[in-house]
Amino acid sequence: DNVLNIINQIMDECIPQDRAPRDFCVKFPEEIRHDNLAGQLWFGAECLAAGSIIMNRELESMAMRPLAKELTRSLEDVRGALRDQALRDLNTYTEKMREALRHFDVLFAEFELSYVSAMVPVKSPREYYVQQEVIVLFCETVERNGKGVLKFIWNCSGP
Repeated sequence: DNVLNIINQIMDECIPQDRAPRDFCVKFPEEIRHDNLAGQLWFGAECLAAGSIIMNRELESMAMRPLAKELTRSLEDVRGALRDQALRDLNTYTEKMREALRHFDVLFAEFELSYVSAMVPVKSPREYYVQQEVIVLFCETVERNGKGVLKFIWNCSGP
């Protein structure tokens, strides 16, 4: 977990404009979004790469296994690039290191979406649209009823 935090800090400094988009995280339930999610995801990736099945979800585990293996290899590439970088100028990042970080970031984002979607229900864009429509209808109904109640009160109190 600490290694992932350090790598995230390095990516923020080294490739800030090249980070993988994570807009999908807003779809995650609130109880999923917390500080140690990355550590839990990494543990899941290592377990899957080693052949484990997560939470009795055999089909999802088999589908995610190749991505988990590629992700764990990618972290090893990043660690190797960081070791090489430590022996050189610490103030400049090599293209090899930048590329390793970009690749890892993309894979981690893909794994994050796949893993969380397999574990908890994540709403589709259509479901969000329908939910927004219901909210708008509810607000309009409350607004109309509120105006009706005000008219009723005004009429009852009389001039």
